[in-house]
Formats: sequence, structure tokens, C-alpha cells
Amino acid sequence: MMAEAMIRVVDLHKRYGTHEVLRGIDLEIHGGEVLVVVGPSGSGKSTLLRCLNFLEEYDRGDIWFDGALVGYRTLANGRRVRERESTLAALRARIGMVFQNFNLFPHKTVLENVIEGPTIVQRKSLAEARDLALELLGKVGLTQKAGVYPSTLSGGQQQRAAIARALAMRPEAMLFDEPTSALDPELVGEVLDVMKKLATEGMTMVVVTHEMGFAREVADRVVMMDDGVVVESASPAEIFTRPSHPRTAAFLGKVLHG
Repeated sequence: MMAEAMIRVVDLHKRYGTHEVLRGIDLEIHGGEVLVVVGPSGSGKSTLLRCLNFLEEYDRGDIWFDGALVGYRTLANGRRVRERESTLAALRARIGMVFQNFNLFPHKTVLENVIEGPTIVQRKSLAEARDLALELLGKVGLTQKAGVYPSTLSGGQQQRAAIARALAMRPEAMLFDEPTSALDPELVGEVLDVMKKLATEGMTMVVVTHEMGFAREVADRVVMMDDGVVVESASPAEIFTRPSHPRTAAFLGKVLHG
């Protein structure tokens, strides 16, 4: 029996000016589930991901994480206002995010990048944060790189360091926004291997990616987005062999076969 939904998205809308990027998204993500989101550029995938931990404010609808409304609170008069920054920071500690372009601090060593969150946000002691950071750098295969600066690393190593940094907050869920799209092709595998390991350990993951092999192998469910809506949601076996929507079939045909 599947666990209760950890993340629940209800009628989510988001616009930039007159352009409506998300046009009524409904989605549930369960604890321990690996959800992969695919679709053409401009379909709203990254915007959806950024709304999940409120890096983007949303205009209408609800996002619930572990039973609590994300990003907003309702006043006694029924009006919804933006949540306090301290509450948002606590939420983002529980929902880690890995970006396309690593976002490491260039003036800090790899180890200093990883201990930043636990020491500043979670007030852990330097010794405790350092022990955790070294454990996580071992997990992503970067123990020997703890004392170097990000500029000396390959793109794949920088992304693995970014994953370790996100994991240092001990999140309950991880969001990955096209984590391999900025990498040279020969470096993609080392990042996907770390993500596969997280999946086998039961981490709840929402992954926006063009890596269809990863989606096929690791995802519990694949969501196809197009033009701000969810077109289809199914198991990898269903969506890759017998998609129910013509738009999914057309997209996968182009991506898989050129």
C-alpha cells in the first residue's frame, strides 16, 4: 500500500505578466517515490519544481508538504499572505534542491560549501557539520576533493558536490532541476549514479530531466508536461511503450529516436 502523499499540488497556477506558465496542475508525490517530469522546453517543468519549495511564488491553487500549506498562511479574515521568511527557510531545509548550474560558492572550498547550511541555518557545531560533510562527500565520491575550490572540479564533480550540499540539510525530499543538462556527455553518468543510489535508499525525489534512460530505469512514475499542464502520468513501462496521449507519443518519439 502506497504511503500518504508527502507533496500535494492542487490546481496550481503561475503567470509571468500575461503569460500563464502553469495552468492548473494537480499532482501527488508520495514518500519514497521517484517522480520524473519530462516535456518540451517551456512547458513549465522547472517553474513547477521551484514552486514546490517556494523559490517561486504561485498565483492560485495550493501546494501542501507533509500536511502544511507551502509558502502562505491564512489570516483570521481568510486572506492569504506570504509566509514568514523563517518558516520558508525551515521548509527549504526539508526540501533540498539541486540546480542545473551547481550554484556553489566559488570562494569556499568544497567542504565549506557543504557545511554552510548545517552551521548557519541549523546551528550545528562546526565539528558535527564537518563530520556529516565528510560522510556525504564520501557518499558522492569526493572525499579527496574536500579541500579544493569548485573551479578546480569538473562539471560532474561540481554537481556531485552540490548534491552533497543539499543532502547536508538532511532533507525529506529532493528536487533536481535538469541536474545533468550543463554537463559534458561523459560526465552525466557519474551524477546519475549518485541519484540512483539516493533512489535505492528511499529518498523522495522529483526530477526534471531529459535523461530518458534514467526515467525508464529509476522512476516510479513519469509525468509528461506540455504548455503548463500535466498531459499524462504513468509508470515508465506504460509511458515509454504505450503512451495514452498523442502529445506524449510525439515528444518521446522525437527525444528517443531523433
